[in-house]
Amino acid sequence: MDSMFEDDISILTPEALGPDEDWLDSPNTDLSGEMCSASHFALITAYDDIKNRLSGLERENSTLKRRLKMYEVKCPLLGEFGEEHIFSIYEAKETSLLKSEKASLQQQLNQFQHELEKSKEREEQLDEMIQAYEKLCVEKADLESELGEMVGIVGMASWGWHHGDGTVGMAL
Repeated sequence: MDSMFEDDISILTPEALGPDEDWLDSPNTDLSGEMCSASHFALITAYDDIKNRLSGLERENSTLKRRLKMYEVKCPLLGEFGEEHIFSIYEAKETSLLKSEKASLQQQLNQFQHELEKSKEREEQLDEMIQAYEKLCVEKADLESELGEMVGIVGMASWGWHHGDGTVGMAL
């Protein structure tokens, strides 16, 4: 703010006049002629400076208005509703996306849980089949053992019949 008015102090002297400007005489007052003339000159210079600054600000304002209209064309929501509405729309879209992502992840989780249950069921079925297989293997071994004993007994009995020994045949 200080830099904006730094040069205003020099406008109180006639030396600050530009080459095309005239020093205006003051109206008749009680003040000395030089003081009144300097004051009058300062007011005129300040008025011109303010006019120049105002015209510059008006140009800048019109430029900003044109830019705003361009942005309104590009983003119509900004002009109609303002930033709050944009953020609420953004939050609504974000919430909607998060909900859909959550639903998708929940669906995947349910699918994985279902597959896990099926996998556990298959594992239980395999365990049952393994136990049944082991039981059959034990029964087979027992049957083979009994068959071997029977074959041995039958073989001895048939040997005994051929040799005339009746004791083996009786053991059956």
